[in-house]
Amino acid sequence: MPATLQAKAPEPETLQEVTLVIENRLSELARVERWLAETVAAWSIPERAAFALDLVMNEAVTNVVNHAYRDTGVREIRILLRHTDDWVEIEVSDDGEAFDPFAVPVVAAPTDLEQASIGGRGIHLIKAFTDDRDYRRVAGRNHLRLRIETSDPSGDA
Repeated sequence: MPATLQAKAPEPETLQEVTLVIENRLSELARVERWLAETVAAWSIPERAAFALDLVMNEAVTNVVNHAYRDTGVREIRILLRHTDDWVEIEVSDDGEAFDPFAVPVVAAPTDLEQASIGGRGIHLIKAFTDDRDYRRVAGRNHLRLRIETSDPSGDA
């Protein structure tokens, strides 16, 4: 009886994920930074992706803290961090005002210092430093998902 060869199914990617819950206070950013640094190190995220992740997470969380809530009460912001061999992704969710950051028109760059103002460019940074992104409003919560590829774009691992 001849032997039959069976194709081996590809190994599934290992998905790792962790969650951090913070309050809607800027002072919580220090805790987010520590948590992110520890997780990035534990997962051996490449430096380029770690830099981009730090930048976009800081921008996203700061935007929620500063703009999502009309009241001054303490609210909960959830940060979910996921990772496979090929990408790292954060999802920031909050129960603040509905806001799709990707529906906002691009702010024109100032032509001189007198026209320059603080703010309004964070969404542009998020778009520039992520490979995939989306926004959803589900069950009264904003969900902002930002993905960064971790594999070397040149093909060199």
